[in-house]
Amino acid sequence: IHCCPHGYTCDVSAGTCNRGEAAVEMIELGREKAPNVECGDGSSCPTGSTCCKLASGDYGCCPFKKAVCCSDGIHCCPNGYSCDVSAGTCNRGEAAVEMIELGREKAPN
Repeated sequence: IHCCPHGYTCDVSAGTCNRGEAAVEMIELGREKAPNVECGDGSSCPTGSTCCKLASGDYGCCPFKKAVCCSDGIHCCPNGYSCDVSAGTCNRGEAAVEMIELGREKAPN
């Protein structure tokens, strides 16, 4: 089972979430038996997500696998995109999508 960020349309056959010209990979919903992603402070994020260091020094969870953690310590971008913190977008070529805010929810122990 997969989902897409708010404002995106699911393209199940392609496995992508689309918004205009931009496409990002679908987010796989966690499975109970899958191992969590371990963060650098001993906490963990749900399977299929990425740990990113927050501005506070703690870790937050980005809902994308192999995501790019942005330098502002607040946002992340899907794999293959670069962060444009001043514009608040994730860019790949001509495609731009809104940055995703890091979640503070951790995986259950």
